[in-house]
Amino acid sequence: MPISQTNQKTTLLILKSLTAISLLLFSQLSIAQQWYHVELIVFEQLNTANDEQSPIASVPDASFSPSTSNALIKPSKNSTLLDSANKLKRSPSYQVHYHQSWLQPIKTKSRAKSVKIGGGNNMINGRIRLHKGTYLYATLDLQLNRAGRQSNSGSDSRRVQKPYLKEARRVRSKKLHFFDHPNIGALLKLTPL
Repeated sequence: MPISQTNQKTTLLILKSLTAISLLLFSQLSIAQQWYHVELIVFEQLNTANDEQSPIASVPDASFSPSTSNALIKPSKNSTLLDSANKLKRSPSYQVHYHQSWLQPIKTKSRAKSVKIGGGNNMINGRIRLHKGTYLYATLDLQLNRAGRQSNSGSDSRRVQKPYLKEARRVRSKKLHFFDHPNIGALLKLTPL
C-alpha cells in the first residue's frame, strides 16, 4: 500500500506541474497573438502659416496594405473614429486624406510588419508599424504630396511641398492618440479584440 500512495502522489504532482506549464504556455501564446482593431485617420491642416522647407525624405516600404487578408492582417470597417472623421471633414481647417481600419496581431519589435498608408492617387504616402515590448508602440512615417505656394523669391514658379511626419511613441489600447505636425495630423486608436 505505501508504494501505491507514493505513486499516486507522484502522479498527482506530475499532472499539476504539466497543467501549470500548459496554462503558462497557452497564456504566452494567446498574448503573442492578441489581435487589435486599428483605425487611422490622416488629415492635412489647411490654415497653417508655416513656410519651413520639409526635408527630402523617402517613405520606407511597407509589408502589407490594409486591404490584405492573411494570417497577419485582415480588412475591417471604420467604426471607432467615425465621429472624429466627420468633424474633421466638416471643418474648413482640415482635409481628411485617409481613413482606414484593419485587424492585426501586434508582434514584438523584431517580428513587427508595417502597413502601407495611402499611395496611388492619394495625397498621403506612408506606413505605420505597430509593435509591443513591455508596452505598445506605434511608428508613423507619413508624407503629404501637394503643390507648393509661391516661392519666397516672388517668382511664379511653383515648388512641390512634401511635409513629412515621422514619429515613434508608446501608445495605449482603447485610447485616442494624436500625432501632430504643422501640416499633417493623424488620429490612431487600437482596440483589443
